Amino acid sequence: MKKTVTIIICIIAVIAVAAGGTYTYLTSRFQYNNKNAVGNTAGNLNNGGRFCEYDGKIYFSNPYDKGKLYVMNSDCTEARALNDDTVYYLNVCGDYIYYVRNNLDSSKQSGSASGQMFGVYRADLDGQEAEALSSSISGIACLYGNSLYYQYYDAKKGMSLYKAGIDGKENIQISPNAYNPASVYDGKFYFADSFNKNRISTLDAETGTVSIFYDANAYLADAADSYIYYIDLDKDYSLVRLNTSSKTLEQLYSGTNGRVINYNRYGNKIFFVLEGEKNGLYRMNADGTQVEYIAEGNISSIHCTSQYTFFQYYEDSETLYRIPTTGAITKVEEITIK
Repeated sequence: MKKTVTIIICIIAVIAVAAGGTYTYLTSRFQYNNKNAVGNTAGNLNNGGRFCEYDGKIYFSNPYDKGKLYVMNSDCTEARALNDDTVYYLNVCGDYIYYVRNNLDSSKQSGSASGQMFGVYRADLDGQEAEALSSSISGIACLYGNSLYYQYYDAKKGMSLYKAGIDGKENIQISPNAYNPASVYDGKFYFADSFNKNRISTLDAETGTVSIFYDANAYLADAADSYIYYIDLDKDYSLVRLNTSSKTLEQLYSGTNGRVINYNRYGNKIFFVLEGEKNGLYRMNADGTQVEYIAEGNISSIHCTSQYTFFQYYEDSETLYRIPTTGAITKVEEITIK
């Protein structure tokens, strides 16, 4: 009888250990993304990637606190700091935040988890456990699937385009040219190829193959659904969109009224900056209708989220303004986040 009891106890112990090991494995294993996951919008990334909305939260670089990583609700309530890194090109998906670290302030170096001032990093949604996917000075970074595509800087060779696995197991060059990876759609990156007369080109996310898509003198391409939006430099900096199926071109805002020098498209709305007789920030529908004048001055960046669109002025990089993204704009609000 004693022998039987001993055997039963041993079996229970083995099962408990096995169950504990399985639980540890299941709770600690790396969480991968859907193969078509995208970390931020092209418009936000082309404006510095300082805001990124995910699952009811806005992750952002706080201009009132030296660009440190913060999070708040989508209605701009309950803002709080996540870590001390100065962040750009934010991407958020699944269990992680991805960002480019640029801690030029030397006082931050000792506080960084790895002691590195620059690089591409992955952190949990609380901004903790930051791990370097690359320790180089980096430019635009875009999450697609389970890889970060980013502009890598080498002191001898200059900028090129790299691909880093989000699990840290891969970091390879996919092109010696530093193509802009901000806009990705259906497995391909769309960009104005500054190495080939600004033609709209594509880069296959899997193979790295670059192909010319449309012969245009373009700037800031943004592909979505059946269109590619861009600024046409040969048409007096007009804002246009190209139907990807028919290759027909629509003029959304004519450059004869002033040069469009920047824009951000979010769903059916486009915010753009005009340089001309009436400088400032405008909003219109994605088909070019209902143009609205929002704010006068030299606007430096535009970041869109579901409820609010944020912007700043060149002359004042520490003050943040917001307006509704889709609703009626009755006033421009200055907001403070500390």
